[in-house]
Amino acid sequence: MTVLNVGIGDAGDSREDMPDGPTVWFPSTESFARLLTADNRAMLLLIAEHAPESLDELVELTGRAKPNLSRTLHSLARYGIVKVQRHGRKLVPTLLCDRIVLTLSLTGQGLPRTTVKGDRA
Repeated sequence: MTVLNVGIGDAGDSREDMPDGPTVWFPSTESFARLLTADNRAMLLLIAEHAPESLDELVELTGRAKPNLSRTLHSLARYGIVKVQRHGRKLVPTLLCDRIVLTLSLTGQGLPRTTVKGDRA
């Protein structure tokens, strides 16, 4: 498996000066935390360990409602954490990474400049 490098930054920030920087960007630490809750991390572990062959099988493994699980998987797919492929009439989730590394600059050095609300430049 691979490591997914993620960062926190605004969508409009220039990231071209960071060749070794994160490949996936979250708009805020809150959005990162909302996506990688304990329940979602447990679901990712189940995907890794059991390789479910359908969304229905993952519903059985997790006990979560199918619409909520589907929505969560598609959010995780947007960030490159899972892939959801259609095989016939089935949706099959696959884990794309086994670790996520978050780069979080507290001083703004080494990351693109982000505008803070109330910041008067």
